[in-house]
Amino acid sequence: MYYRVADFNDLDGLAKLHAESWRESYRGIFSDNFLDNDVWKERKESWTNRLSSPKNNQYVLVAIDNNEICGFICAFGNESSQWGTLIDNLHVSKLGQGKGIGKHLMFLTAKWADEKFQHKGVYLEVLEDNSSARSFYHRLGAKHQETNLWQPPGSNYKVNGMIYVWESNIPLLSLNN
Repeated sequence: MYYRVADFNDLDGLAKLHAESWRESYRGIFSDNFLDNDVWKERKESWTNRLSSPKNNQYVLVAIDNNEICGFICAFGNESSQWGTLIDNLHVSKLGQGKGIGKHLMFLTAKWADEKFQHKGVYLEVLEDNSSARSFYHRLGAKHQETNLWQPPGSNYKVNGMIYVWESNIPLLSLNN
């Protein structure tokens, strides 16, 4: 297992894992039609844009095992003046879960943010119905700050998106111990 910054050659692997993760985690939250038919194309378009025209504060890290992406994180440093660095995506393959990959991706991203940006907080949005992800973030020391309505892709309804915050990078930086 090793970790490295993603590049454009990772496009298909990122889109594939992202689509698979959404299918597994968001069934019953996103529309079945979207998950069954459109998620791959939508995720590939999103990753094409991110990798071909990255924002200056974008950081995408992949976890590689047996020459395949088994996890990734996408962050935007100092995205919020209130909360700091945004973890926009964190996904680990079903086979990779429970092996510390997500925790290590969070540690490496907190380290990057700590070195690059003055604001030392980290935050993310997680869907209320994604209880396993919420439990993971709680175990890593995140605190729920607010709840907003969010419209899933391919739907005409809204769901609760919960903002989870680490006020400083210190809890995440201690994950490597």
